[in-house]
Amino acid sequence: MERSIRVGTRGSKLATTQTKQAMAEIQEKYPDIKLELIEIVTKGDRLRDQSLTSIGGQGAFVKEIEYQLMEEKIDIAIHSLKDLPTVIPDELTIGCTLKRKSPHDCLITRIEGQTLETLPKGAKVGTSSLRRQAQLLKVRPDLEILPLRGNIDTRIKRLVEGRYDAILLAHAGIQRLDVKESEVYFSVLNTKECLPAIGQGALALECRSNDKEVLDLLSSLDDDKTRLAVEAERAFLRTMDGSCTFPIGGFAKIEEGVIKVEGMISNYNGTEIIREACSDKDPIIAGTNLGNLLKEKGADRLIKECQTYVKNNPLHTGTLMPGSY
Repeated sequence: MERSIRVGTRGSKLATTQTKQAMAEIQEKYPDIKLELIEIVTKGDRLRDQSLTSIGGQGAFVKEIEYQLMEEKIDIAIHSLKDLPTVIPDELTIGCTLKRKSPHDCLITRIEGQTLETLPKGAKVGTSSLRRQAQLLKVRPDLEILPLRGNIDTRIKRLVEGRYDAILLAHAGIQRLDVKESEVYFSVLNTKECLPAIGQGALALECRSNDKEVLDLLSSLDDDKTRLAVEAERAFLRTMDGSCTFPIGGFAKIEEGVIKVEGMISNYNGTEIIREACSDKDPIIAGTNLGNLLKEKGADRLIKECQTYVKNNPLHTGTLMPGSY
């Protein structure tokens, strides 16, 4: 391929870091290809002081990048898959998903050895994710959940300053930025403690559906296990609601050729959680069946409860930083 490939991403530290990591994977396999990094400021970046829901949900971070892609101003868009809506324009496609980093959430504390179970009673925990809030309160209803905004450095700084006893971030963001334990300490939550966001830890490389050259290039980089898992998770989310602004979590894994996907929906404070799992050789069937099962068990009612809560509590509707943070 002789053409120069323009790679678009958000301009945040994590977005550019993970984009450069993805570009390095491309370059390693295709050393003669010329890659150009193009940073794009999205609506979500411009309106950091507003809630994610109020400016259009997770799509606030990707719509303008997708527009640049459709206008042929860039050739590849690199997203945290968690931020990519489950329905994308017909002109675009996910060319590949790279091997997933940790899908888990990470509890970060100032005291070494502290875990979710050993946090002091009434501890102040920072997160603006309803999904994280609900699952934390299910385990520890005594915790005080406080909004937390900003990039990873800002959030950790606020923890160190003593504004919080602990904060929650995606472990993948910690991995990608190579954040070291020094003033803070990490405790990775397992899926029993906290089901992650859909697609958390995975990168999606999006391109134009009719760009055969780029599609061929990306398809050779696709990680099959990651793709199957996130296809199941996204099918689940698409069946449920299509966004991640409510307390919805899901995680899929492949066992002996069968995709097992587990999902949950909760009210805002974790007093009622519906959690189930489904399996199938087809990831779309597995995810869709899971969504339908949760709906049969009352998911729509919990979503309506959360809609009311979000309307009355705008600070707890998700921050203007995608879930990989």
